[in-house]
Amino acid sequence: MVNANIAPQAELDIDERIAEIERFLEDQENKIKKPTTEKLEEPSPPEDVLTLLKKISENQEIERKRYERNNPVTGDDPIYDWAEATINPGQAVDFIYIVPEGRSFYFEYLNVVHNIDTYYSIWIDGAYQPSLSYALQDFGDHMQIYKPPKMAYGTIRIRCLNMWVAPQTYATFFRGFNRFYRSINRDITYESLKKQEQET
Repeated sequence: MVNANIAPQAELDIDERIAEIERFLEDQENKIKKPTTEKLEEPSPPEDVLTLLKKISENQEIERKRYERNNPVTGDDPIYDWAEATINPGQAVDFIYIVPEGRSFYFEYLNVVHNIDTYYSIWIDGAYQPSLSYALQDFGDHMQIYKPPKMAYGTIRIRCLNMWVAPQTYATFFRGFNRFYRSINRDITYESLKKQEQET
């Protein structure tokens, strides 16, 4: 249905239309021939966007360092160390992993043969670790126990004391990775926290 209230548009005659089109084309040609030399100002991002980007960057750095703390990276030496011994009743055997000088050992797990009437104990860098003896897993199991890995700088020693009436055979397996000591001395810094400390 046509609305009768709409007023008809003003019509241009043919000469006026041709003149208008020619003016438009000339303007377009002038723009192409003379490119604008005005330097457009780049809009500066708002301050909150910059703060957000800095925090994202800080979080990525923290995640990278957390990953390096838990996993071997380029330059690290993976360690799969195994040993076995048979001992008589009343005797003890020490399985010792010596960390190479200038490196730290990231101790992920160990497993040991579980025999009856045996007392197991663990020392890391000469310090007795009573809670870790409960985390010993049987020799066939290979699941990571310490996450993040325990760190050792000298030795890890597992002692098995045979309190059974017959000789028993023990085997143990150390798993982890060695890393140059200097590469772990990196502090996590927060740029936003530094600014807050300077302001106060």
